[in-house]
Amino acid sequence: MFKKVLKFILVAPLLMAFQCEDDFESTLVYNSFKVNITAQSNFSLNDTIWITGRTSSNVFDLAINDSIFAENPRSDIFSIYKFIEPNEVSNCKDAIDKFDLTFDIGQFSALPSCENAQLQVIPELETNNTSYTYRIGFKPNFTGDYVISWEDGVIGNVNRNELIINNYPIVNHPNQIGFNSCDNVSWRFLNESQREYYFTVE
Repeated sequence: MFKKVLKFILVAPLLMAFQCEDDFESTLVYNSFKVNITAQSNFSLNDTIWITGRTSSNVFDLAINDSIFAENPRSDIFSIYKFIEPNEVSNCKDAIDKFDLTFDIGQFSALPSCENAQLQVIPELETNNTSYTYRIGFKPNFTGDYVISWEDGVIGNVNRNELIINNYPIVNHPNQIGFNSCDNVSWRFLNESQREYYFTVE
């Protein structure tokens, strides 16, 4: 019995520390990334499409009802797809392998759920300590129509070239885009989403 009590006394502080950390993390409200993309609708195979994302280095802490500095930045997650001949459920397919990636600011990793569609980008703290930023370049290796889709980012470009998707209607899912990510399909209503950017590579 004494051994069990002693074991609990030794382990309890660790469990409480993890619990407190989890509780602390869950009280933080992060800002979305503001994203800007090279403002063109048409690119050539020699071009590089640059994406810059920026978010505040402050987060809102619900526990104290105030803003605090975020020691660990939130990552940004987005996907890239190539439009395909629409079938019954989808009209675009994962396409990271259609591009060469260049990181100017920040780091990235492919998400294991679909390495050919989803990128997780970890930004760097700017010298003024007010923002976290990343900058990534995509150099296309194949022609076609493409779409970049953000999980939570806010696209700053005024024109997102939405007319491109009119060429790829899905019969069973009108007014929707069907993302085929490693053979798992998800949908998003076009008139409800501001998180996609469309472009053509010629």
